[in-house]
Amino acid sequence: MDSSSKNSPGTYQYVIVGAGPAGLQMGYFLKRAGRNYVILEASDVPGSFFRTNPVHRTLISINKRFNPFPEHEYNMRHDWNSLLSHDLELLFTKYSKELFPSADDLVRYMNDFATKLEINIKYNTRVKEISKYKGNEPNVNFKIMTTEGAVYKAEVMLVATGAVSERIPEEIKGKEYMKTYGTHDIDPEKYEGKAVLIIGNGNSAFEAANNLAGHASVVHIVGDRKLKYAWETHFVGDLRAINNTILDMYQLKSLAVYLSSLLQSVEKTPEGKYLCVFKDVVAHWEKKQGYYFLRPPAYDHVICCTGFNYVDLSMFAEDCKPETKAGGKFPKLSNTWESSIPNMYFMGTSMQCNDRKAASGFIHGFRYNIRTLSNFLNEKYNGVPYPTVEVDMNVDAIAERIIKRVSVGDSIYQMNDFLVHVVGIPDFEPGKEDMVKAHFYEDLPKPYVFESRRFFEKYKDVLVIKLVYGFDEFEKIAVANDFVHTPDFEVGRCHAFLHPRVAHYLNGEYQSQCLLHESFVLRYDVPGFLDQNPDININILKNFLNKFLKLEPGKEWNASFFGSEELFKSRVFPFTEEEKKRVPDLSGFNACVPYSIDLMPR
Repeated sequence: MDSSSKNSPGTYQYVIVGAGPAGLQMGYFLKRAGRNYVILEASDVPGSFFRTNPVHRTLISINKRFNPFPEHEYNMRHDWNSLLSHDLELLFTKYSKELFPSADDLVRYMNDFATKLEINIKYNTRVKEISKYKGNEPNVNFKIMTTEGAVYKAEVMLVATGAVSERIPEEIKGKEYMKTYGTHDIDPEKYEGKAVLIIGNGNSAFEAANNLAGHASVVHIVGDRKLKYAWETHFVGDLRAINNTILDMYQLKSLAVYLSSLLQSVEKTPEGKYLCVFKDVVAHWEKKQGYYFLRPPAYDHVICCTGFNYVDLSMFAEDCKPETKAGGKFPKLSNTWESSIPNMYFMGTSMQCNDRKAASGFIHGFRYNIRTLSNFLNEKYNGVPYPTVEVDMNVDAIAERIIKRVSVGDSIYQMNDFLVHVVGIPDFEPGKEDMVKAHFYEDLPKPYVFESRRFFEKYKDVLVIKLVYGFDEFEKIAVANDFVHTPDFEVGRCHAFLHPRVAHYLNGEYQSQCLLHESFVLRYDVPGFLDQNPDININILKNFLNKFLKLEPGKEWNASFFGSEELFKSRVFPFTEEEKKRVPDLSGFNACVPYSIDLMPR
């Protein structure tokens, strides 16, 4: 597949549509691997979406420049905007000092990334149609035609078009009277003294409301469900604290409201105002239950901010249309991000269709998904095995490798409980462990690990390593800030915050798991407190490994948080008799108590 020049029409092994952050990231990995690829970009710059979005120009992706440890990977844990590369000068933290930076800085950064790393991009090239290739050229699966009539051919199609259109509820009668997130006037003075209705329950709706909250007389936000807060769900696409000013105003009685209801219709009055009808579920009413149709006073403005679609089916020929989900919002993807059309993959923010727990919808998440995808592509289409690190078959070496990766690694951190590490341990005869190596695989989608079974079929013993929040330990439903005391360090339970878990599988069957202690600085290789056993986490892990590997029979490492029973007794001071009477009754809980226990008033 060398019939193409640098980016002219022709045949490529990989064709990427879209030069946003996802297209640039994959372009970087393909270039580093020496692959024949091209990126087709409709605009004249990379990242053109961010020229206009977000419309109020402030990103909600964190730009944290200062951290307590020097490792590059550790610092990437807190840099939400940089793309991955070997050039440590190409970090977004060098482009802005703001914690929530301007989208203009991101456009500037992406342009420098594309230019300095010489990513192969064909600008001003809009794709008109992607169809299945019907010719005789070998290893070609797709024909890509541009609006100018140029034809590109590809073995592998990589779609990185991001948010392609605003999502407008079709069932709303009179929806033509609504402005949208992208079309409404963002000058807040236009709304002075006005009553404003905003439809939506995500960040775009609350961002728009924040912008005009200090000018409008009334702001109502109406969504179709209970709000989901990012600090509760840990999914970055849910409502962020930076955007929730309206909720403060609502609960502090400042003429702002959030209501979960369905907008049925918008009618324009002769005075140029808008009468709206909402359908509300009233199952909680005492005398009669069902639906109540609300008719509030007319609004001066109605703005629809109900999110985006992440797949544009008009770009695909009938024989090449991928299946979608969530009412056409997302492409339907496999656990390796392949669509229903073989050899066609989707990348970038559309990857969140497989992940509603971590960060796949943002740069700081999908940059790692794309690195993993590039390794899958190298393996499937170029015969390069998925990367692995060989580790000596001894307890110290395996434990040290695991502790280092969960303490410093950025991918398993940003993509917690979605990307996992896998350690494959071949079968070996006792006393001959020095003849084999443990194999360490990084950044695999957890669903893929369990669906493919490739590691369980290859190795007798398998470890699956992940970073997780610990609310599954709690007996009742809890949210993030309900439990704000330290966990039970000595026993090793009730860890609500992010911490590592290592699960052991024998011949493909789950055996047990090892839980390491959480840390304020999210490292598990350094002590979090001055009076703790500094080696507690690695010693917990060594005991766990030795139990089934039996490499050092009979040996046990000190896994006490304080180092000894005597120190434990001297560091934890018992309640006085008077204080014991003020401890709430906890007899109803068999597991972790899902809220902070404080002494009752005297």
